[in-house]
Amino acid sequence: MIFFVFLFFLGLSIGSFINCVVYRVNHNLSPLKGRSICPRCKHQLAWKDNIPLLSFLLLGGRCRYCSSPISWQYPIVELIAGALAFLIFNFQFSIFNLIFNLIITYSLLAIFVSDLIYTTIPDEIVFPTLFIVFIYLILQSPNFLISNFLIFLLTAGFFYLLVLITRGRGMGLGDVKLAGLMGLILGWPKIIVALYLAFLTGAFFGVILILLKKKKFGQHIAFGPFLTTATFVSLFWGEKIWFLAEKILGLQ
Repeated sequence: MIFFVFLFFLGLSIGSFINCVVYRVNHNLSPLKGRSICPRCKHQLAWKDNIPLLSFLLLGGRCRYCSSPISWQYPIVELIAGALAFLIFNFQFSIFNLIFNLIITYSLLAIFVSDLIYTTIPDEIVFPTLFIVFIYLILQSPNFLISNFLIFLLTAGFFYLLVLITRGRGMGLGDVKLAGLMGLILGWPKIIVALYLAFLTGAFFGVILILLKKKKFGQHIAFGPFLTTATFVSLFWGEKIWFLAEKILGLQ
């Protein structure tokens, strides 16, 4: 029980770090250097203002120094990160695979938050994650590296073609890089499951937003959150979904 509490609070801390990184890379600040500040008054925050979730609750959701409201993004991301740590640990992984899956999951969460809040998919998150996946695949098997790299090229190429066709109105180069990352992580056939889920959910929420008059037809909608969520689902359940689809379609 104590271990799971520790695991949850570790996830909260990682969620706090993700919030910090996302804010800094989108404001041209170093993601790893410097003390945290209030986005409104720019006052440097004390250690007691940076305790994951607890500080938000004790401060009543407001900055200690200027009383500006603290975005609900911070506690929500921290709670999601804590829940993800608990969820992933319950899968039967080796320590090596567990660490890899945690890194990938939290990288996806950081991209999700960045694209949702700032409509950006930062290179500072995508490229280090690509490097980690390359190293992981090399250590796993050269065959995995070759096959997944081919999927990386095909997926990135497909999205780049969509960018050219839509002239950047539907998707951007950030989506191309994220799609390549998805292909490298997932390989075949999980990438098919991920793309299907991403386009399906993206279209569904797009229609909902248009009906609610939150967006107009043809207006840009951040696609990164759908891609990252679909990648996470496919990473852990993609093969089961694929086999279930084959069975339903009578392909087995």
